[in-house]
Amino acid sequence: MILDHTYCFNIDNVSFGNLPKETVIDLFRDGRISSAFLEEHIPLWYPKLKRVIGNKDHDHIGKDGRYYDAKNFTKNGLKFCPSSQIGAGRKINKEKAAESANKLIYILCDIVEFPSIRIVFKNGVLLMKHYPSFTIPYKDRSNIFGENPQPTKKPC
Repeated sequence: MILDHTYCFNIDNVSFGNLPKETVIDLFRDGRISSAFLEEHIPLWYPKLKRVIGNKDHDHIGKDGRYYDAKNFTKNGLKFCPSSQIGAGRKINKEKAAESANKLIYILCDIVEFPSIRIVFKNGVLLMKHYPSFTIPYKDRSNIFGENPQPTKKPC
């Protein structure tokens, strides 16, 4: 896991019951749906990470003791504040979001072109400096992940 390097993956076996594959793919482009699956799958791609179950302020812990939190980049961009502050009618509490960002490495997952997924690890302190609103707009997607790399399962 190298900070600021983009890793590329392709999920080849996407299905659920009798739903058409295209329907399942569209569903997985929604961060609310794909997050649970990606949070479980990330340790398979990155064995130095262990999944943390429950309502914690992080999704994974590294063998080095660092905390990691996975966030999904969608057609609406990405919010990297605590999940309890994301959703209809909720507001970002910048003080609490900064407290979280100060101790986290964010695992940013680009699911816009699912089943192709791009992942980049970003230091929370540095990410907060670049995006003090705790929101990365869609227009900055290539700044975060780079330009259209091919799936490689290693830095693009």
